[in-house]
Amino acid sequence: MEQKQTTTQPTTAPAVQGTSQNATALRKKQEDVSTQVLDRVNEMEQAGALTLPKGYHAGNALKSAWLYLQTIEDKGHVKAIDTCTKGSIANVLLEMVIRGEYPMKHCYFIPYGNQLTFMEKYTGKLMRAKRDTEIAEVNANVVREGEEFVYTVDAKGVLQLVSHKPTFQTMAKPIVGAYAVVVNKDGSTRLEVMTMDMIQKAWNQGGFGDRDRQTGAWNQGGFGDRDRQTGAHKNFTDQMCKKTVIARACKVALESVSDRDDDDMPKPQAT
Repeated sequence: MEQKQTTTQPTTAPAVQGTSQNATALRKKQEDVSTQVLDRVNEMEQAGALTLPKGYHAGNALKSAWLYLQTIEDKGHVKAIDTCTKGSIANVLLEMVIRGEYPMKHCYFIPYGNQLTFMEKYTGKLMRAKRDTEIAEVNANVVREGEEFVYTVDAKGVLQLVSHKPTFQTMAKPIVGAYAVVVNKDGSTRLEVMTMDMIQKAWNQGGFGDRDRQTGAWNQGGFGDRDRQTGAHKNFTDQMCKKTVIARACKVALESVSDRDDDDMPKPQAT
């Protein structure tokens, strides 16, 4: 009896083809968005509405941002690049370039529904403050229960540090607040002070706290449960308090510069 031979067809081809198509679509989307943002940046530069910082390469920043963007997930662990609109992605990338920042180093991208939003880290604020304002340095410390902390208001109405006397014995005491001494390039100083209650409110609002998690936008504490503090806030409270008061001090300085503050900066118009 003649035996029939059956041939098993490969079952992996469709999957490989689908992966290839997805990669092609992703690459096309990257090219479209990156070109759109770079064109907009060039238009703003030619119109005199934007001057990029010396040594800042928009193209390199956009490449880094696109790689970072592919790692971001929303609350349901869906890739932000698949759910967020192309227009919102372009706007966030443009905002990053306008500020002369790099992703993760200076800012985060946070998905909110189908919109990608821009979140600046305290490092971004500090970098811009040193670059665009009279700030030379910002030194922060926490104040713990039982420590002597004295500050005053000078003749110009500016807060100034008088003294802070921490001790070895108070290092394990609860934190009651934090402060930052802002040293300007002309040698003048000013003080930024926040109580622990003010710091907690800032963390709950997500306004000044740093997103110290690397596992996706949602886990970085972006939009979502504002009242939930991250592990970094609980385990490294002193460092997070310092970052928060530094961010606030820099924000005040940046908003005082009329030609470079957030309200007067050229607004992203990419769609």
